[in-house]
Amino acid sequence: MAFISKTAQKIRNNWKKSTFAALVLTYGYSWTKDYVQTQELMRVYCEKASHFGRQTIPGNRTPRTITVILNPNANKKNAVDEFEKYCAPIFHLAGILVNVLKTDSEGHARKLVEDLNNTDAIIVAGGDGTLCEVVTGLLRRTGESNNGLVPIAILPLGRNNTLATSLFPEQNHLKKVKSLVDASMAVVEESTKLVDVMKVEISGNETEGDSKPIYALSNLKWGAYRDAEVSKDKYWYYGPLRQYATYIFNGLKDSLTWKINADLVYSPPCEGCMNCMTKKENHSNQKWFQRFSVEKNQNNKYARIVNPECGTRHEKNIETSDLVISTCNISATDNHIPKLHLKIGPKSLNYFDFVKQGWNSEEGYERKFEEDVNARVLEIKPHETWSDKKGLWFSIDNDEFEVKPIKITLVPRFIKMFCKIEKQ
Repeated sequence: MAFISKTAQKIRNNWKKSTFAALVLTYGYSWTKDYVQTQELMRVYCEKASHFGRQTIPGNRTPRTITVILNPNANKKNAVDEFEKYCAPIFHLAGILVNVLKTDSEGHARKLVEDLNNTDAIIVAGGDGTLCEVVTGLLRRTGESNNGLVPIAILPLGRNNTLATSLFPEQNHLKKVKSLVDASMAVVEESTKLVDVMKVEISGNETEGDSKPIYALSNLKWGAYRDAEVSKDKYWYYGPLRQYATYIFNGLKDSLTWKINADLVYSPPCEGCMNCMTKKENHSNQKWFQRFSVEKNQNNKYARIVNPECGTRHEKNIETSDLVISTCNISATDNHIPKLHLKIGPKSLNYFDFVKQGWNSEEGYERKFEEDVNARVLEIKPHETWSDKKGLWFSIDNDEFEVKPIKITLVPRFIKMFCKIEKQ
């Protein structure tokens, strides 16, 4: 008892040093625990990958070659270290030839893919923006034809990983590492699934490069919440609380897009019928005799399917403060009918609702929407007043684009993405 009493007295007399020592010990224990668990996780996955690397390759085949499009600025410039630490060892142990191409500017990933040759797969090491550029470059190159398409993998190394989080969920540090090694093993195991693509055509562009369509896999956002989300980095000094501070300090700003006023024209979703089959295929890159074969196959599949709703156009005016268009890729539904989800928020928001709904979205809950429209083709025509304002933006897969009239067409189940086997 005397020892305990003396120890307690020393801690009380030196409470500052005792508190500092306790914090150091707590941090040291947490770091050591994460380190040991990470090393054990890597050991298990590396052994699994080496099993593939020991398999004999037939004499008439060459080792698999993958091209990694790596954004070195992703995740606060930690993407290169995390790729080399967690992903590259798995590829090398599996006997895969890895060609790493680093991007150095915006749009560089798209250019790299347009000039790419002789690869079995494209691995995107970055976030939503890098993935959007890669998909856009690939589909511009192939002209939306299946010829020349290769599977794509996404390694969640960016700040925003919308699709990657759906394919490989993560929460804490260990689960983040697990999502990276799961994504890498999906490439090794050649486990793929078909995902939908949003083809976004922006009207009123002047340059030739901007007149080409943009291809996205996740969503398009427009409104006050989108504007607040892109300003998170300004509150970096709040650390892990910056996403909450964002809504507190932006809730009263006029610079946010509080009022969206536009005309909407859309056609309902269709799984495939005789009306839309001819619009689905692009034969620009095929030989003349291949076109007849493709058309014959499509006729056999859809000739007897009649959908009277396919191609009908519905019109409505929308007034809202929050608009989100997303694909089924991030809604995690199996055997879904390919469609675009258009979610329309309330017309107006007060400060407290804005903060509350913003915090809910940061916690992974869906914000409050008043209307949900499903479509195959969408046209959004902002009212003329939008052209009088400057600095109005919407986000396509978390990349900023100036607000202009747009047409969004769903290209269903078109690109192969690497995924976990259970998500096939």
